[in-house]
Amino acid sequence: MSQTVLYAYPGACSRVTLTALEEAGAPYLDRWIDIRADQQYSPDYIAQNRKAKVPALSVDGKTLTENPAILFYLHQTFPDAALLPRSGDFFDDARGLSDLAWCASMLHPMVRQIRNPKKWTKGDVSGIAEDGLEKLNKEARFVEETLSTSTWWYGEQWSIVDVYLYWVFSTAAKGAFNLEDYPALAAHAERVRARPSFQRALTRERAAVTDNKLNIDASKL
Repeated sequence: MSQTVLYAYPGACSRVTLTALEEAGAPYLDRWIDIRADQQYSPDYIAQNRKAKVPALSVDGKTLTENPAILFYLHQTFPDAALLPRSGDFFDDARGLSDLAWCASMLHPMVRQIRNPKKWTKGDVSGIAEDGLEKLNKEARFVEETLSTSTWWYGEQWSIVDVYLYWVFSTAAKGAFNLEDYPALAAHAERVRARPSFQRALTRERAAVTDNKLNIDASKL
């Protein structure tokens, strides 16, 4: 039997991957990397993932990094989970991968600008968070328009993109981003949190905080 290990941190974007594994009903082990204590730079973890970040997915000793790639792998490996749309048209189905890349490479950096501007420069941080907030609000208006007429990002079909969008905007809301300005986005966030797979992922994260004595307020996850 193959062994799957997810390297993650509670509240980080690895929550999306964690939810995907739970949605798929996949057997896996979790390994919690304390990024606040710089554990991602430890020799043991660097040996697994030289990029020194989470998530990383190890399958039988082989490691896959980057959320879009990991999520697409899980989508292909567990087709019944319907993590992404699957119409049989390769061009149309590529939209799911495109949207994951958008979340990871465009929206995610904006969140980092808002939450942790000092990661962007060794000098003056003034203006970095404001720039990220301006950019994210522009994207939020686009997402709000889509979700104002549908239950999920792809209409009535849930996908793992919904969880990634939830993570982006709920994480930004812990900074200067005002989720209350976007009622459709706020309602979407409640639907994502109510999904059983998300609740199971959240339970694992909260247990990790206690078991690993992580410096996080588990009630705010």
